[in-house]
Amino acid sequence: MNSIYNHGVKQTQTITKDLSEFEQNLSTSPLSLQGAITTSITVFKKTIKEYHDLLEKSKNDPSYPKHESRFQKFSHDVHEFQTKFESLKLQRDTIVQESNKQELFGRRHTHNSTTSSDNPYDTTNQQQQSYMSYQEGLYKEKDALSRGTEQLDHILEMGQQAFEDIVDQNEVLRRLQTKFEESLVVLGVSRGTIRSIERRAKQDKWLFWFCVVVMLVSFYYIVKIFR
Repeated sequence: MNSIYNHGVKQTQTITKDLSEFEQNLSTSPLSLQGAITTSITVFKKTIKEYHDLLEKSKNDPSYPKHESRFQKFSHDVHEFQTKFESLKLQRDTIVQESNKQELFGRRHTHNSTTSSDNPYDTTNQQQQSYMSYQEGLYKEKDALSRGTEQLDHILEMGQQAFEDIVDQNEVLRRLQTKFEESLVVLGVSRGTIRSIERRAKQDKWLFWFCVVVMLVSFYYIVKIFR
């Protein structure tokens, strides 16, 4: 349980750091950061569940109150993380929407001020309008490409986080395997020692009865000689 607790503490530190970075750069932070936070919170919830399952099996353990307090702290932390993350995402969406509106209104104002006094049948004006539409199309494609890149970063970040979690879990399993092997070695030595003691006790038993028989025979001949 202590190893799972230490793993949970490490996860809370990572989530706290990522949330702080997200809060400081709401409008400029990449989507991959949000993906990393989402993944970290999900993994943290799984850690809390594992910790709770072990806690339920150790109610008679003297350290149960200490671990129960730690579990309550973890439950409170994950609730706070989830609430704060949702609030920050709403704030970021509001900022991005306002920024997009201002940028769109600015482009429309520039376009209208340029073409309002021109002849609508002028070929030059039509070319300018086509050029502006072309530019706006390129902007949309660039924006879509940027979003795709951010989503790809998000997927890669999630994969890296999952890999790190697998490595941590593998380390925990390796330590458990080492402890099991040590326990088996100790158990094997104990059984070997018991078998040696039993074998020596059996040999001593046969030696005792042999000595008794020899002693009785000796007494018989001694008595016979002196009679």
